[in-house]
Parts: sequence; structure tokens; C-alpha cells
Amino acid sequence: MSQVGRDVDELSLREKVGQLVMFSVAGHRLTSAERDAIKQAHLGGVILFSKNYDDRAQLEVLTDQIQGAARRGNSLRAGALISVDQEGGVVKRFPDMPPRYSHPQLGDINRKSLAFDQGRATGWALRSRGVNVDLAPVADLDLPPSHVMRARSFGRNRYRVARLANAFARGLQSRRVVAVAKHFPGFGGATINSDFGRAYIYRSKRQLRAIDAVPFRRAIAGGIRMIMVSHGMYVNDGGRRPASMSRYIATERLRREFGFTGVAISDALESVDWRFGGNTSKACKETIRAGVDIALIVGGAGAARDCARRIRYGVLRGDISTERLDRAVGRVLELKEWMGLYDPT
Repeated sequence: MSQVGRDVDELSLREKVGQLVMFSVAGHRLTSAERDAIKQAHLGGVILFSKNYDDRAQLEVLTDQIQGAARRGNSLRAGALISVDQEGGVVKRFPDMPPRYSHPQLGDINRKSLAFDQGRATGWALRSRGVNVDLAPVADLDLPPSHVMRARSFGRNRYRVARLANAFARGLQSRRVVAVAKHFPGFGGATINSDFGRAYIYRSKRQLRAIDAVPFRRAIAGGIRMIMVSHGMYVNDGGRRPASMSRYIATERLRREFGFTGVAISDALESVDWRFGGNTSKACKETIRAGVDIALIVGGAGAARDCARRIRYGVLRGDISTERLDRAVGRVLELKEWMGLYDPT
């Protein structure tokens, strides 16, 4: 057994579960409730938005606060994953930071070296202020019927998107910032953005595998460290269960078919809590049960505690196997080791 595996065994159930939850904080500084939640529920991840940003100096103070609380919240002194959606263009939470070009602009220019340079510049800017995960690049194609990713995609050509997404990801990771290809297994053909309602993808099984999958295969081959699983319902290849809660997509396809060994993260789970009458914590349990490693929520400290509690109860009741839990925690710790957030020696 590796040292990471031994460390996983030494963690309490609460500590393990906390590593699998990423949540949102309210403002420019941690509140006492947020600090207590990170320490007491052992929470291992935070997502930042525009509401959390004033300037670079303020951001550095906030990320230092998060890391201090996270390291005091587990026996391994492992730090926190601190993420942001910094794609460029319409999704750019820190407006005065790179990338300068949006994904569609990079697609029009079509220079792999420029995409790499934009990723590298973004990685340097984020890491220098304590942000270590960029929820980018978008690996989705710009597709009918609704072109929901037109403003965020590198384009409609699968090979161009694959080439540019992989280059942007390599640039980010050259600065030890985790790149996240999204939204697996390809969300470009959705009827609607899942942030706004129930998103169906009626692409054929052949289309999903021969076209939509190409950028994700390239990203995995290129060494991407994290993949975000979509909330789309792939009617012809997975049925009417959101991908983020589908064992077929999150485990059979992503792990066994695509051979991905890194960390899988859900899209924000509030978008699919309609399946549970608005109960986001139940969505947390279901995404971990399906094979996703990190449950992402945009709710605050109370919602994060509820999310962790529901996952923990799922393990205690046998809905989530200890093997599934330990595998997810191990992947997260291996990622943190690569980032310098955890030392298994």
C-alpha cells in the first residue's frame, strides 16, 4: 500500500468525507462560521466567485485564511483546493486577471501556442494569489439545437477544440494550477443550460462517442488532473438521469472507457436538486455514490455541513461503500500532493 493509501486509512470518517466537499464563502474575508465549518467539518475545498474578489491583495488574504483553516481541520495538515471559473470572456470571475482572450476568440485565432500561453499566464496569476484550481477549459463543442456553449466554447470542430483545450490545460498545469475539462461527456448539444432547467442531450450514441468525446480523450491523454461531470441527461446513452448522478457515465464511461485516473468533480449540485425536492444534500450523496469524487455546491457553510453529513450517513448506511469513499479520498490527496498541499512523507 502507498503512503497515501495508509494516510487515507488513518483519517476518521468525518475527515474523509470533508475532503470530498467544495463550497462557497460569502465575501472578501472568512466569517467565523465559515472558519469553524472548514475546521469542524474538515472541509477540503472552496469555490470563489466575483463576490469574493476586490483586488489581488485582498484575494491573497482570503486564500491564506482558507488554507489556515483547512490545515487545522485534518490530521494530515492537508490544504484546501481553492477554485474559480476563470475561463475568460463571459465567465471570468477576476476581471483584471488573465486570460486576455475568451475561448471563442482563441478558437477563431486557432493558435495552439497562444492557448498554451493564455493558460500559463492565467495559472501564474491565480497561483500567485493562492487560487490553485481553474474550472477551465471548456471542452464542449458549439452544437445545435440551442448552442448553449457558443459564448464559451473554442468552436464546433472537435479536433480544434481538442487541440486548444489541451493546450490551455497544459499551460495552467505548468504553473501547478489544476485544469478542469468540462462538462463531461460533452454538453454542447444540450437543449438548455442546466443552470436554468432540466437539460436533455438527444445526441446519438455514435455522435457522443465519435464527436463530443474527442476533446475529453485528448485532455486525458494530455494529463489533465480534473474533469467536471455535467448535469445533462444523455437520453440515448445513459437515459434520463443527470450524468453527475449516473454510475454508467461517472464510472463506467469516465473511468473504464476513457481511463481517467484523476479527480472527478460535479457541476454545482443546486442545479439538480429538483430530483430531491430541493434537497441539495441528497444530491451530494448521489453524486459521490455514482463515482464523482468532489461534490460541488455554491451554498454556504450550513449547506456544506449538510452535504458532508448526508455523504457520511450514506457511508454508514451502506449506500456508499467504504471502498468507493476511500478511492475518492485517495484521488483527492494524490492531487493535493502534486499541488504541494499535502506531504505524505
